[in-house]
Amino acid sequence: MHVVLVVPGGVDRCGVERVIPAILSLLERLAADHRVTVVALGQEPVACTYDLLGATVVNVPPERHGPHRLARQVARAVRAIGSQGRPDVIHALWASVTGLCAVVAGRRFGAPTTVHVAGGELVAMADIGYGGSTGRGGRLITNQVLRRAECVTVATGWMCDHVRSHGHRVDEVVPLGADRRRFAATRPAAVPGRLVQVASLNRVKDQATVLRAVALARDDTPGVHLDLVGVDTLDGEIQRLALDLGLGDATTFHGFVPHGELAPLLQRAQLHVMASRHEAGPLAVLEAALCGVPSVGTPVGHLADFAGLDPPAAMTVEAGDPEALAGAVVAMLADDARRAAIGEAARSWAEEHDADHTAARFAAIYRSLTR
Repeated sequence: MHVVLVVPGGVDRCGVERVIPAILSLLERLAADHRVTVVALGQEPVACTYDLLGATVVNVPPERHGPHRLARQVARAVRAIGSQGRPDVIHALWASVTGLCAVVAGRRFGAPTTVHVAGGELVAMADIGYGGSTGRGGRLITNQVLRRAECVTVATGWMCDHVRSHGHRVDEVVPLGADRRRFAATRPAAVPGRLVQVASLNRVKDQATVLRAVALARDDTPGVHLDLVGVDTLDGEIQRLALDLGLGDATTFHGFVPHGELAPLLQRAQLHVMASRHEAGPLAVLEAALCGVPSVGTPVGHLADFAGLDPPAAMTVEAGDPEALAGAVVAMLADDARRAAIGEAARSWAEEHDADHTAARFAAIYRSLTR
């Protein structure tokens, strides 16, 4: 089967920087059994084709200037989708421009399309300028994509409810699982009081609330220390807040860490902390879970799903509430048995829904669409 993945970048030819690990895990596994072409929108500034993990990547450079930029980009992407031969199935990750390219190409080549709603396509958070629906154009694109795709998937039950609340269907929940070859619960003892967050520094991830929670938690647990892993998109704002809160000795900003070097940072933590206002996943929750590290945070994405399991696999508090988050962190750090039980429940779920499971589920969807 010839599978074409349409992605918004995340597939740099080096396989280390400017990558989206969930995409790499998926294309590598699919390429073991199928012919896979990856059409990347704007990965590099010029058109190019290269091999990556057994797949062929066709880069469509961004359209930066002039009128009708979107139409030109879609036209070029459609040509790229057919450049390696007629696709049997087209799979878009994100129901935004990538999804639009997929459904247009599906009609052009007579191929079925499946779209994974992978982020904030239906979100409009005007106070922080986040979400694909903050503008009319984004809303129109997403609505068209979700109406025209033959199959619509999401990563979590929480995301399924989110999409359906906007009047769209979801055909299947397919978690974007973590790679068990990289992350494992076999580790030395965690460092007492060590917290970790893996996420770009940005407003929707709300590291400000995490830092305020850490400052409050230190009053009860003086040894608390937070590792922040992720690219800074806020020009040092979060680092300055840490200093203002007196957390200079209680926070370590690691910046970008290659995915292959992430496991040791997770494995030495007692808790993974997340304060996001919106999440389709994220993968970091599952990577921490594979390492035996439970998560505490806001009830979105995997954390919302995990908190509702029996037994629970996460502890959640409302978004934007540093006092509640601090209380949850302190409670979890103080209760070894509870923390271990929640961590074990999370690990078991993440192992069952790992990257191999993800690829198998998507391959089953492709087969159902091409019968």
